[in-house]
This record gives sequence, C-alpha cells and structure tokens, in this order.
Amino acid sequence: MSTAFSMLSAALDEAIEDAERDGAKLQREHLSIESQPLPVYSPERIKSIRQREGVTQRTFASYFGVSCRTVEAWESGKNHPSGPSNRLLHLLENEQCSIVS
Repeated sequence: MSTAFSMLSAALDEAIEDAERDGAKLQREHLSIESQPLPVYSPERIKSIRQREGVTQRTFASYFGVSCRTVEAWESGKNHPSGPSNRLLHLLENEQCSIVS
C-alpha cells in the first residue's frame, strides 16, 4: 500500500469514528475487485451502459474524468477505453457502482 492510501484510509476511519461518536449510524461497504481480465467494450455496449445510467455523454465523461469527445470516440468505435475507464465500465455494468448526477 502507498503512503497516500494509508493516510487517506486512516483519515476516513477517524472521520467514521467521529461521526459514530456523534450518534450517526453509518454503514460500511466493501468492494472486492476480481483479478480476472476485463472484457473489451464495444461501442454499443458502452452506449448501453451510459443509457442505462440515464446520463448524457457529458455527465458520463465527467464521471470518467475524460472529455466528451473521448466518450463520443468510444461510442463511435474510433477509440477504446482502457485502464481505469475499463474498470469503471465493468463496475457500472455489473451494478457494483452507479452514477449519481
């Protein structure tokens, strides 16, 4: 684990403890990410995921931290998502996360 992750994790644990001391009832969720290869996403599949989330290309792009043109390129087949974008698509498709706009 990186030093930054350790610091962030400790800070979040402290914030949760403070909130619970103040009477808040918080629910912790754990997300496990399998180590199997991610699927290749076709333009149609990407568009389907975006439409199921009910968001525009602009909102989808913002969620992924990419430009609207990048999402347009994914959905037209001119470019393909990789790395973190591929992982987020996988999580969205499997309803392990969602876009809140």
